[in-house]
Amino acid sequence: MFYKYKIKKFGGSKWIILMLLANGEKTGAELMKEIEKLSFGFWRPSPGTIYPTLYKLIKEGYIVRLENGKYALSEKGKNEVKGFEPITAESFTIDHTLEILESYVYYLKDLDKQEIAKRRDKIKEIAKSLEAIAE
Repeated sequence: MFYKYKIKKFGGSKWIILMLLANGEKTGAELMKEIEKLSFGFWRPSPGTIYPTLYKLIKEGYIVRLENGKYALSEKGKNEVKGFEPITAESFTIDHTLEILESYVYYLKDLDKQEIAKRRDKIKEIAKSLEAIAE
């Protein structure tokens, strides 16, 4: 999960950008597409999120903008991500997905029983789908 990648230290989009650039240089548009892909389409950051963050990372010395218009990690950026697994599509394995799913189950268990009761049909529908997958 992303908490392994120090999101709190940098803020989500900053750290994700650093981790993606650890895989190689990319344009801002490529970063937006890669984030969308990694989030399974749930989040496609806008240019209004990506480009100000890229600018800030340049100012802070973590990345550089290359002549070809792509961004790359500076030495400071490389040192910051050293020792962490790069984020790739392969980072999101079945085991990782099951871990996330299980964490949501714990969340649902903590909710008010009346709120859960209002959503019982949807929960049963999801449980039935999971049961079919497990067979």
